[in-house]
Amino acid sequence: MIGDSATHYMGWEFFRHSALMQWPLGLNPKLGLDISSSIAFTDSIPLAAFIFKPFSFLLPVTFQYLGLWILICFILQVYLAARMLSHFLTDQIQIALGSVFIALSPMLMYRLVHDGYGHIALASHFLILGALNLYFTKQLKTLWWALLFSSTILIQAYFIPMVAAIWIAKLVHYLSHEGGSRSMAIKHFIAVAGASISTLIAGGYVALGSNLFTGSTEVTDSSFPYWFRWQPLSLIDIQTSFSGTWSHFLFDQQELRGDVEGFSFLGSGILLLASLVTLVWVYHHFGARFPNLQVSQVAATIGATLVIAASWIVMSTQVFSMALFVLLAIFVIQRSFERLVAKKSESRRRHRALYLFVAALAAYSMTFRPGIGRRTFFVYPLVPLFKQFTQTFHTHGRYIWPAYYLLVLVVIVAACRVFNKKLATVVLAGCLLFQVVDSASAVTTVRHRFTNAPQWVSPMQDPRWEELARTHKNIIALPLLINDVESRWMLIADFASRHKMGTNAVYFSRINMEDASQYAGRLHQGFLHGILDASNIYIVTDNTYWEGVVGLKFPYTFTGDIDGFHVVVP
Repeated sequence: MIGDSATHYMGWEFFRHSALMQWPLGLNPKLGLDISSSIAFTDSIPLAAFIFKPFSFLLPVTFQYLGLWILICFILQVYLAARMLSHFLTDQIQIALGSVFIALSPMLMYRLVHDGYGHIALASHFLILGALNLYFTKQLKTLWWALLFSSTILIQAYFIPMVAAIWIAKLVHYLSHEGGSRSMAIKHFIAVAGASISTLIAGGYVALGSNLFTGSTEVTDSSFPYWFRWQPLSLIDIQTSFSGTWSHFLFDQQELRGDVEGFSFLGSGILLLASLVTLVWVYHHFGARFPNLQVSQVAATIGATLVIAASWIVMSTQVFSMALFVLLAIFVIQRSFERLVAKKSESRRRHRALYLFVAALAAYSMTFRPGIGRRTFFVYPLVPLFKQFTQTFHTHGRYIWPAYYLLVLVVIVAACRVFNKKLATVVLAGCLLFQVVDSASAVTTVRHRFTNAPQWVSPMQDPRWEELARTHKNIIALPLLINDVESRWMLIADFASRHKMGTNAVYFSRINMEDASQYAGRLHQGFLHGILDASNIYIVTDNTYWEGVVGLKFPYTFTGDIDGFHVVVP
């Protein structure tokens, strides 16, 4: 019952009591009333809601599936990581170790404690792994792609562009390198697109007031998209708001206000593994070009380079020095994929489309003000053609996630390729153990988020509330209450859901502000002219407004304050 988590839970609570047979299936009419929309716009994981809704009468009065969903996320993360690694590795121990690495990604666990309350639906990173699995599978797998898109739409819309980018790369790869027929590709495209559009309609994303793909869904000012960016230092940034310290060997990087959404620390074990791969790559690279070069000279060069890099990280206040080091590491890893990860029979260019689309998402994640640390290099205006896309998916920093997992994949597979089988297993196990121990305090923070939180108790305890609930259908907040700072919407919505009432006290991820403004105007006019619905309880949340209403002396029952709320009953 904090922030976005409360929104997820409230969305489900209202949805479970809505009509079983309705259209769209995701309609949630009592939450918001005249400005209601779909369960998709409370991020309540519609897929899980659809599964549990038919059994609502068997479930406890207080029931949530968010904890179960977290478990499912980690199970599928491990399983799909293993499937993805099996496209490149054959040793089962190495695959298992790599899978645990991917399942313990700090970027994934951070979603559970983001800003103190977490985004449970956004912990569904297995969707990205599922898309990568289908990409590396030789066949098109039309049914699986359709299921993946439908599931993605019914879990969290922010994953849609990520899955779509990998899907398009697969189509290009299928036509260019797998000798696929155009007719088959067209049929595949129509089938997947048809399934996706049908799911969008059934889920309530379209044909409702809060349309995901219209410009009227904005709830904040135009500068909002510029806040949530990713910047390169996030790969080695060990801490952000409420996440705990993910490493005791690196330093917390200074960031801008919205950079928390771009949190993408690779993990100390992956960074160590990448360093070892880089050392081996440099040794082999220089050894091939300079056969007379002594091993001691190579070691001295590498050592000097590492000392300089470490000095930059530890001592320098110039973020550009650190950025150069990070970019160099990324370049070396990319080169290692080409030389060490890709099979010898494969063309180095066969995955170029995947690189291109993932890189495009990474560039998008930097918003329109790319920079490093607290510095911004430049700001450029929105491209009109893509303006609606940027307004719909305005939390840009999250779109580094596909590149993140591709980078981790490259590091793990490269490590298994550059070392012999036994040594690779030992190195993987050692780096994994190092990361587990090094990140223990941060993982403890995540665990305590769910085990040590006090039980939430509603302050609406006055017996008069129960009396009013027995004789009224809805609770109406006036002025209109949408995600207010004091979270009064949450208290009112919780009471309404427990008594199967409707309410206009809401928090939606997207809302048509024009419709909301017109609805608020109608409520105001009703008060001014003494025309109110006798089946509603009205709560005035503004003190000045309350004094004005009382002064008008309309024939209302002014019950006064109940648990700190100004209550009016027609």
